[in-house]
Amino acid sequence: MLDNEQAELLNKPFSPKFLATKDRNGLPNLVVITAMEYYREKLIFGNLFMWKTAENLNNEPEVTVLAADSQLNYFCLKGHFSGWQETGEFVERLNNSEMVRYNAYSGIRAAGVIDIKETTPPAKLHPAKVLVEYLKSRTVFRGGKADFPEPAAKVFERLDSIKPAAYQDGTLEVILLPAVRVNGSYLQTSVTLPVGRPFAACGLTADIVSFQVKGTVEPEGLKVTRAYANGPPVPGKLIYETS
Repeated sequence: MLDNEQAELLNKPFSPKFLATKDRNGLPNLVVITAMEYYREKLIFGNLFMWKTAENLNNEPEVTVLAADSQLNYFCLKGHFSGWQETGEFVERLNNSEMVRYNAYSGIRAAGVIDIKETTPPAKLHPAKVLVEYLKSRTVFRGGKADFPEPAAKVFERLDSIKPAAYQDGTLEVILLPAVRVNGSYLQTSVTLPVGRPFAACGLTADIVSFQVKGTVEPEGLKVTRAYANGPPVPGKLIYETS
């Protein structure tokens, strides 16, 4: 059960929510969720262009969610995916929500239901800290031309983008990266993730441009081996992969 502050943060219509899942091999996937609400002590979300996440959920039901707002207030929750509902109250509620009702493409295919197991207290990534980390990243890290598509690299390097990363460390964890510098195949950041673990990271801007990258944590940074477009016309499309 969420407290009032957590519920309010999660139910803000235009605040980003990120859903982390893992596949059969434990490799993380992290996507922006268009429609997600805390309702009747459940977390409900819409399946809208969600093929990889849906596949993961059907095989590995343990999930982690990060909810944030434009002021970088945020919290995380861990839960258990209990199934899809193709009709009924949850579907109708999500289809009538602001995020879906005026969607140019279609309504949701089904409503996913998550039973909440545990949460972190609400926290804030202060703008001053983000700015300091951004400036520090420009001096500590060398930076360079990106090996993966430049539009994705630019989103991750932007000062004002939201950049969560998911990784497996006993359980599926999601954290916010305050700043990122791109150098070749690497996302360089001051945040320490366990070396050798696979990761998935999202970059999301205020004008709803979003990309997902995946790879492995190395001493030099987060090594990107694949990149995906998160938005229309083909959400989840693979746009880069190392040979």
